[in-house]
Amino acid sequence: MDFQTTIARLSVRYKTYWWLLISAGLVLVLVSHLGFMPLDTGDEARRALVSLEMMLSGDYITPTLHGERYFNKPPLYNWLIISSYRLFGNYSSFALRFPMLVSLLLLGLVLFVFVRKYSSPTIAWAAALMTLTNGRVLLYDSMLGLLEITFSLVTYTAMMLVYYYDQKRNYWLLYLTTYLLTAIGFLLKGLPPLAFQGLTLAGWFMYTRRPRLLFHTAHFVGIGLFLLITGSYYGVYFSRNAIPYESVAGVLLNESTKRTGLQLGLGATLIHLITFPFELVYHFAPYTLLLVLLIRRGIWAVLKQSPFIVFNALTFSLTVLIYWFSPQVYARYLIGLVPLLFTVVAYLYYEHTDPKNRGRWWVERIWLVTTVVVALGVWTAVFYPTTRILPGVFWKTAVVSALLLGLAWLMIRPSSNRLCLTIAVFIVIRMGFNWLVLPGRATKREFYKESASRAARQTMGHPLYGYKSTVGNGPATDVSSFHITAVRGQILRRTEKKIPGALYIGDSISLANEHYKTIDHMVLFDRHPASIVQFK
Repeated sequence: MDFQTTIARLSVRYKTYWWLLISAGLVLVLVSHLGFMPLDTGDEARRALVSLEMMLSGDYITPTLHGERYFNKPPLYNWLIISSYRLFGNYSSFALRFPMLVSLLLLGLVLFVFVRKYSSPTIAWAAALMTLTNGRVLLYDSMLGLLEITFSLVTYTAMMLVYYYDQKRNYWLLYLTTYLLTAIGFLLKGLPPLAFQGLTLAGWFMYTRRPRLLFHTAHFVGIGLFLLITGSYYGVYFSRNAIPYESVAGVLLNESTKRTGLQLGLGATLIHLITFPFELVYHFAPYTLLLVLLIRRGIWAVLKQSPFIVFNALTFSLTVLIYWFSPQVYARYLIGLVPLLFTVVAYLYYEHTDPKNRGRWWVERIWLVTTVVVALGVWTAVFYPTTRILPGVFWKTAVVSALLLGLAWLMIRPSSNRLCLTIAVFIVIRMGFNWLVLPGRATKREFYKESASRAARQTMGHPLYGYKSTVGNGPATDVSSFHITAVRGQILRRTEKKIPGALYIGDSISLANEHYKTIDHMVLFDRHPASIVQFK
């Protein structure tokens, strides 16, 4: 072995250790504060409450919300949350979010495995870590027990298996595995995975001029497998619930179309067509700034040098249209698609540009300036009223600032891998977020948790109902309903009936012109005063 070969191998080993160190730091910042924050309002509270009611009712087929049938989402993610509740033996925020954390790490692993197989370890590390550390995921969705990350794992894996088994020319496994995952995705979220599956298959086989493969016998068997799995669940569901089929189908269809131009109109759609690219760049920054690498002559010829990169680019371009034409879309819906995009930009960054490339040079300077600004700006925590009272605020601020300045110094030095340094920067930012930002948010959420828990303890031994629309009229009150239900061990149902001896949660609107005795007061989210009453 000559000297140059030895140096090359040591360089590869050093880069691997650096990526592993960054990955370990990411896992640490994700796990350390997973259960620190009490339950969030909105969809997280709804997922928690529906799962808890299934446990309390003993009916794992029929999701309910305040005891009423809940059709909006199929039950698979509720089953995962229930399994986590049972695993940890409690209804804690950590148990609620554990399935999300496992799914997030698996998403990174699956992404790494597939990209490494068809490109290089460096591109695989970068694509995986960009997916896990972009602003949207790292500073928001990785702290909530929502189903989108699990759904993203399923849909992305299905897309990759289309390419994997197509390369092996094994179309039976291609269709059977991807339709199995499509069925799992359907039981998580409803109709969207069918659109992803159809666009992925049609797009790839039409591009490669093999449309006949869409009519392969295995395709029809795969569809049959999908119908068998989903049909088995709904067969059991309708055998237990005497309701019209169209009631459930209508809700699932509405959930899939309510944010599209079909319901929001042409004007909203046209505006969204213009704003969507900027929203995509904003939510998944800072790595989406590398989209400037796509602005070059002959870009398609560059991408075509790797069939795998073409597959990623084509699949992203087709599937993202679903959300590009949907005016009311949440950024978290795109988490399953951005791995495709980040694979393409990582490929361009490492294989087809150098540090002197004008677009790349400007992006890296933006990263550098941002790192320095945050490194200096974090010191405001020492003076800001809500953070200066935190224990250890000075040394925590100093650690975050020093790490960021150290990374900024490495960025200034000659380097062909400033993307890796930027990933490390965002992990440090998340560490500072855990230490300096989350405690203030936790205090607010703890207030609503304690208000609801106190109401639950106050009413133990008495039937308790939500009166009219005081609770359950929107996701905002689900957080209070969850804590009340968890403490009492009974489903908090809604009613307009006045039952002798029962207690009710009501607000000024629902209790107007009623005669009642006030037992106690509580506060629903967001600063919504309510009372525990007994009707005379």
